[in-house]
Formats: sequence, structure tokens, C-alpha cells
Amino acid sequence: MEPLYNPQLYGTTIANEIETMGARAVAIANRWAMGSPETVMALLVAREFTPKLREQNERELDVLAEETGMRHLSPTEILTVHGVELGPPSPTR
Repeated sequence: MEPLYNPQLYGTTIANEIETMGARAVAIANRWAMGSPETVMALLVAREFTPKLREQNERELDVLAEETGMRHLSPTEILTVHGVELGPPSPTR
């Protein structure tokens, strides 16, 4: 599993939660934090980061588990082909 990028951004509790969710969740959190740090901060402030990360993690795991015909592609390519949004969602509050 890749290390969590900038864990102090999340605080100890959320950083531990992310790591407990597994490698895909860490990869998603890293992708979001490096690509859209302002949105990640907004999600954290709105207390929506963890639920949104859980939803994205489940969505990505489901797509990757069900897709057996595209194993020659990277996980990111498979997700893109299936129309999965790779960036973080905007906060709702």
C-alpha cells in the first residue's frame, strides 16, 4: 500500500480511518489531495470527507471487481472507461 500523502492534513483520527479502509481508499485520498487540495479542505471543514471517500472507495472497488475483460488496462483507465469521476466531489453544505 502506498503511504498516505500529507496525513497531517486530515488529523490523526481521519488519517487512521483512511488507512483502515485499505489501499484503494489511500490511493483515492492521495489523488484527491494532490489534484484538488482546496476541495479536500472544503470537504474536511464540512465534515463530508470520510463519507464521500467511503462512497468513492466502494464505487471504485465495485467497478474494478466486476470488470474482468480489461485487465490489460490500469485501474485508472478502467475507471475512466466506466465513467467514474476521479476527482473529489464538491461539498454539499
